[in-house]
Amino acid sequence: MMQSLSLLPSTGRRWQRRFAAWESPDTYIKRSMRRSITCSVCPRLRMRSEDGFCSTRQTAGGEEMKHGKISIVVPVYNVEDYLERCIESLLSQTYRNIEIILIDDGSDDASKEICDRYAAADNRVIALHKENGGVVSARRAGAGLATGDYVCSVDGDDWIEADRILRFAERAAETDADMVYMEGYYKDYTNRSVLVETCVEDRLYSGNEVMEQVFPMLIDTSSCFRRQIRAMQVCWGIRRGLFRSMWDQIDDRVSMGEDYAHIILCLMEAETVCLMRERGYHYVMRESSASHTLNKASLEGVKLWFQLVKEQMDAHGCRDEWNLHMVFLKMWYIMNCDYAVLLEKPRRFLYPYPQVKKGSRVAVYGAGTVGTLLVKALDETADYELACWADSYSRGRMPDGHMVQGMQELLEAEFDYVAIAVLDRDIVDEIERSLLECGIPVEKIATMDAGVISGEELPEGF
Repeated sequence: MMQSLSLLPSTGRRWQRRFAAWESPDTYIKRSMRRSITCSVCPRLRMRSEDGFCSTRQTAGGEEMKHGKISIVVPVYNVEDYLERCIESLLSQTYRNIEIILIDDGSDDASKEICDRYAAADNRVIALHKENGGVVSARRAGAGLATGDYVCSVDGDDWIEADRILRFAERAAETDADMVYMEGYYKDYTNRSVLVETCVEDRLYSGNEVMEQVFPMLIDTSSCFRRQIRAMQVCWGIRRGLFRSMWDQIDDRVSMGEDYAHIILCLMEAETVCLMRERGYHYVMRESSASHTLNKASLEGVKLWFQLVKEQMDAHGCRDEWNLHMVFLKMWYIMNCDYAVLLEKPRRFLYPYPQVKKGSRVAVYGAGTVGTLLVKALDETADYELACWADSYSRGRMPDGHMVQGMQELLEAEFDYVAIAVLDRDIVDEIERSLLECGIPVEKIATMDAGVISGEELPEGF
């Protein structure tokens, strides 16, 4: 049986020693299925499971064998319009020593058939179908099937460039790091692709450097929602044992923030972490993506992982840093779920834009989730007047009936302030520069202020 898990501080390669007695992959698969999911495994997968899931039938060159095998876990749920491009990008990798694990989380569209078709055509592709249980259960199932030295993640509606896994594998082999962070990715919109990246030093961190230098990059609160490194699962390649063991710690009920929880837990156990520049991931911005709602179930899920990580932070002596960071995370979730609750408290300004005084005419810039929810919140309050809703790329009539205007319409509107409703600080900076170049005075441009974010501003019960 699997050893019990402990995340208390220790020395040496902590997680690797602790999980040296892992059971065979086949035993783990069966145990995982009994514990958390009801699976309908395709015949091909069952056959390989009976063989112990120990071999790959591909032929790889000497360098690729030396660099090791890379497992790519792909959670899939109703992404029939995007899945083929995703899988094709994985099969087109110049690094051939890979396995592609497609976890169909109960899709009711053609995603299931697409997974099976690719699994039948290429022996590097594995398809598993399970009842819908959420992202955590899907990633855990993928972790249980993985046989590679490292595990990378790709979402079923995204795609990667041809050399991404090669560059990762080379760096992982060179450094022997427990975790490799790949900085930089593209946000793909319908008519444009935007590079999102920060400046990180390409280097290896080991021992105490992981918690003393890498971890602060993840939880920095000096600026609103700007981080030097990201806790997006798709930005990390993680040694298989560590990847698997930390997913076992996260409750299936966590429906938001599961990536963040997993990466934080992994970092606290990693002995070595490598940061590298690698832009080859394309994050597809889907207009049809389901938005989250701040209901009782999602709130409980968020609380579960906050509590889990807080316990480990306390054990590692990071209580003060984590407490402030947790406030920012909670604000992030609220702004992505139900912005209106932030306007319920009586304030003299539009939270968290202290320069936007009560009674102002507000133009909202940004038609993403946060912008959409802010516009909805402004509609529901008499404290502010919505003067215009603008975005340089996403224009047209939204489902709620509002029109998203372009830059020219924004310049012609009568407003007191433009509130940039975007959480990624690097993108906020780009928008602010564009607004200034168009002639909007700096004093009329409002951005979120980290200085007004505190635990006292959180809704009751959060």
